[in-house]
Amino acid sequence: MNTIVDENKVMYRLITAFALVLLGAIWIISSLSNVSYKVEDNMAMLVQDHLPKLDTIYAVQSNVKTHELILYNYYETTDSLVYQMKWQANLLKMEQLLSKLDKSFVNEVNQYLISLNSIAQAFDAEMQHPETDWDELRNQLSASTKISDEFNLQLSEHTKSLRSSFKHYSDNTETLIAKMVISQIAFSGFVLVLLMVLAFVLKGMLKQHKINRELALYPEQNPYPIIRLDKSREPIYLNPAALNLAQTLNCIDAPSKLLPTDNEQQIFAIKSEQDSYNSNHYLLGNRMFSAIFHHTSNDDSVYAYLLDVTDRVKAENELIHRSNHDLLTGLPNRRHLEEVLKLKTQRSLTPFTLAFIKVSGLDLVNASLGHEMSDKVLQAMSQRLENFINHVSDGELGLYSFESSSWVVICNNSAPPLHAKQLGDNLLSLFASALSIGDLGLTMHCTVGLTTFPQGGSDAEQLLRNADTALRQGIKEGSSVRLYSEDLTEQATRLLAIEQGLKHALEKNEFILNIQPKVDTQTGQFVGGEVLIRWQYNDMYISPAEFIPIAEESDLIIGIGEWVLTTACKQWVKWSDEGLEPQKIAVNISARHFIQTGFVDYVNHTLIETGMPPSFLELEITEEVASANPEKLIETMMKLKELGLSLAIDDFGTGYSSLSYLMQFPIDTLKIDKAFVTNMANSDNDAALVRMIMSLAKELKLDVVAEGVETEGEHKALAALGCEYIQGYYFYKPMSLDSYKALLSA
Repeated sequence: MNTIVDENKVMYRLITAFALVLLGAIWIISSLSNVSYKVEDNMAMLVQDHLPKLDTIYAVQSNVKTHELILYNYYETTDSLVYQMKWQANLLKMEQLLSKLDKSFVNEVNQYLISLNSIAQAFDAEMQHPETDWDELRNQLSASTKISDEFNLQLSEHTKSLRSSFKHYSDNTETLIAKMVISQIAFSGFVLVLLMVLAFVLKGMLKQHKINRELALYPEQNPYPIIRLDKSREPIYLNPAALNLAQTLNCIDAPSKLLPTDNEQQIFAIKSEQDSYNSNHYLLGNRMFSAIFHHTSNDDSVYAYLLDVTDRVKAENELIHRSNHDLLTGLPNRRHLEEVLKLKTQRSLTPFTLAFIKVSGLDLVNASLGHEMSDKVLQAMSQRLENFINHVSDGELGLYSFESSSWVVICNNSAPPLHAKQLGDNLLSLFASALSIGDLGLTMHCTVGLTTFPQGGSDAEQLLRNADTALRQGIKEGSSVRLYSEDLTEQATRLLAIEQGLKHALEKNEFILNIQPKVDTQTGQFVGGEVLIRWQYNDMYISPAEFIPIAEESDLIIGIGEWVLTTACKQWVKWSDEGLEPQKIAVNISARHFIQTGFVDYVNHTLIETGMPPSFLELEITEEVASANPEKLIETMMKLKELGLSLAIDDFGTGYSSLSYLMQFPIDTLKIDKAFVTNMANSDNDAALVRMIMSLAKELKLDVVAEGVETEGEHKALAALGCEYIQGYYFYKPMSLDSYKALLSA
């Protein structure tokens, strides 16, 4: 009954409010209508009367000016017929314009027109006179101009009057519009206040209505199961979705089975905290669910909202699997491996072995058969490794995919070095036979690096780094299996220090040049020398054989090579300027430097900048460089020869260059490698190779330099074969620039 009375009161207030709004709207509309009529009258007055009148006045002013211009034109052309036609036409146009204006204004205009016509008649008569008085005509033109100016002054007064009228109507219109705006604002404010009062009145009713509607509709229409629990934790209400789920699981008589069974205390702890609680995932049938329990402040019940999270859990598990497994092979990946190693090294000191396996030749498979085939190769190799791991024993070995072409095996019972070496051999034996992929049989070569815990690394990072170090050393040594030892870390640390030192060696001016002289084989006379680089790093002498390969790997060799060439040329020019005869000098050029784009331009720039005569400079490249890209090499050599310098092939006989290309190279000298010279007396093959090189050089008309000559017997043997030049300790060791200068002076 009270609810009905309250609703009647609300309805009465609503009707009253709407009536007030309606009356206010009628008043506003009436006021706006009156104002709009006045605005319409003002606009009509402006548009229909004042604006046309102002346009006509401006046209009359222009017409009077045209009369004056016709007289001036008559004065210039003396054409009476044209004058009469234009004058009459302009008079007709003036009559039409004056017909649109007030009579008072027309009378004023006619007075000026009469005066202007009288001047025009006198002007025409004088023009028709046989003896025209041109001074008189000019006086009449001046008079016409004066009349026109007076007319313009009179016209300005009329336009001022019209503009004043415009302003009056404009101000009046703005006032009316302002009244309209004020009325609208007042009405809007009235409506706003009224709505605020209504909102305050209806707030309580709407709040209760909202609660009732949510309670009535939400559970019934919600597609998710909702269960209401009483104080005794018993279900007292199930929405249609919950009933359907209970029927599906055959627990309609015991709907509490739909709830998780291990969190009753947490469910009812939220009653005092007025909070919600999310359960862990739990299984219902073959689906995963999660329950959210919520307690409202004005109700003693707890509502449970059940969510089917099967697809989400499946997706999360898939993401976890993908993040810990290699997509190509399905094996546990590097991330998983690092987590396993972290646990193994932190929890105990039980020894185990870590084997790092890397396959070589995969780039060749990519280049020849494509990436799809290389993927199949990796999958096949992974399958062999996995079969081996599963066959050995349960849990003794663990296999992981580390990178695109490498794996890691953890052996829990193989700590002693002999056992570790045996593990490496067993892993290599897996790939002794070819892999059958489609119609192809591919034999892949692998290298295994081994380390043990805790001797070969105390944590995951050290173990992986040391196993990789052993693997790299194995590749460098040509060993298929290499066990880590502490000296490898020391060696790697030294190489890293050398690489870092090389980056700043040029800035610190740590490089120096030596020169090893060459001599004529028959006479023993000095005929020039080969420039050699030396490096004094932290009071240590670093051999070129050690730092040059590091420089080549890190691209530092380009800057070093440029420094050597520039410094050698400057030194040669300096000696020449001092009156010495430096003879020809040879400079070694690395493979990376020689094939670099712009190398020829750099050499030319160096020759010009230093003043070095090209004929006294010889560039040496190894046979390995010559065999890398013969076509491009020949083009570069030809351009260097055009500069006027000499070219030599160093370490000849150690590479695999084709004789057909060698015959096309525009070279001047072949340098026989030291190894063949040293073994001439003990190896018939080396002696035969030296004789062959000498014969080939004679056919190609090339000079020959033998390197590493250290004994008299070697000297005599080479002289007998006709070798032109000798370089080695038998005559001169590499010497400093000062010592070489002394040799030049002698």
